[in-house]
Amino acid sequence: MKKSEYQQTIDRILKPRLKELGFEEMVLKDCIRPEVLYRKDNLWFGTSWDWRDRYMEIDLGHLHWFKDVMPRFIVLGNYSSYCKEIDKLKEDDEKYLEQVAMTIADTIQDAIAIYNEKYDRIIKRYSERRNKYSAVFNNHLGNEVTDEELSEYVA
Repeated sequence: MKKSEYQQTIDRILKPRLKELGFEEMVLKDCIRPEVLYRKDNLWFGTSWDWRDRYMEIDLGHLHWFKDVMPRFIVLGNYSSYCKEIDKLKEDDEKYLEQVAMTIADTIQDAIAIYNEKYDRIIKRYSERRNKYSAVFNNHLGNEVTDEELSEYVA
């Protein structure tokens, strides 16, 4: 399967840094999941770019089930909770995808330190939000995925 421009950018810029930090690329089949997915023990990094909707998703945290039309996995933990620089990038910049990958590569080690210190508090905020979207999100969020459950989706 041909990789998207975003996947190729991540491979070129971010993948070496993730590998250096001990992450392993995960390829899953027969499910909805982030376009790019890496794992280091119980810590997951996932990102997707929908160029049609102009929507970027970057997450660092634990892998969870999410109720959908077919099996779906999400990484619970928005990267901007660990790194505010990511929100400062301008989507209309011609080098946006490269800037995203470089910013993550430059900040991932600090983001992991924040994850180690504050993940429980960051995730608690997800359930404390009080709006229509968060209620739907919380109703669809499932348990953390076990290795046994994940094994049937590994490509």
